[in-house]
Amino acid sequence: MLVPFFAAEGAAPLAAEKLFNIGPFSFTNSMLFGLITVVFTLTIFGLAARASHTWPKSRLAFYIESLVELVFNLMTESFGDRKKAARHFPLLLSLFIFILAANLSGLLPGVGSLSVNVNGEHTSLFRAFTTDLNSTLAMAVLSLSVVHIYALRELGGVGRFRHYFSGNLLNPMNILIGINEVFGEVLRLVTLSLRLFGVIYGGEALLHAISQLAGNFAWAASLPIFFLEIFFSLVQAYLFMMLTATYLVMAVSHEGETKSHSPQPATAGGS
Repeated sequence: MLVPFFAAEGAAPLAAEKLFNIGPFSFTNSMLFGLITVVFTLTIFGLAARASHTWPKSRLAFYIESLVELVFNLMTESFGDRKKAARHFPLLLSLFIFILAANLSGLLPGVGSLSVNVNGEHTSLFRAFTTDLNSTLAMAVLSLSVVHIYALRELGGVGRFRHYFSGNLLNPMNILIGINEVFGEVLRLVTLSLRLFGVIYGGEALLHAISQLAGNFAWAASLPIFFLEIFFSLVQAYLFMMLTATYLVMAVSHEGETKSHSPQPATAGGS
């Protein structure tokens, strides 16, 4: 009797399902649960910040501060400079915490199984934010937009152009390598969004399949998958944050102003 509450009876839908319209735009179940995840995460961090001032021995404050310190140390190692790490730390920490919370939220009871009637059809009320490709694509666009904004501020328009097209532009090889570098930026967008979506959605689909195949023993058969999904949720949040940090380090590097392309295999830098 508990199985339907943990997993939907049908197959996991590939796309998020519409709940209602806001003007010409559709509001989906992944958007709704994404907002709930944001509110929950902000509440936890707000309580931790308050507890650290009023009750220094609070375990919640200790765990949150330890997590923040761990992520900041990782960023300091990535940037090689504490000041630069501090500049980009709010974005990177926010990405890590939100993506981790969104990934784990798909494992909560009721997500994907509680339904409402929309236009005469049963529609899941909640869906994990990161199981929607539109959501992961939006986060990838946000991350790479910030990367390019900081790159333009650090290097300027000319310096950013020379990052891709350097050397003698009368040489067709230099132009081809530059185009390959630009294509690498597009590839980063695709890999950032598809990797996160594919892994988290794959876990959701696997849980649905195991629940259907195991019948009354679905709770026992799904237990190892739950622990595996917790691990993958952490790994994917870490990868998204670290890749964004790596792209920031590469983008604001002044090497792009002086480097010369040579007819050697160029890295796409997308993964």
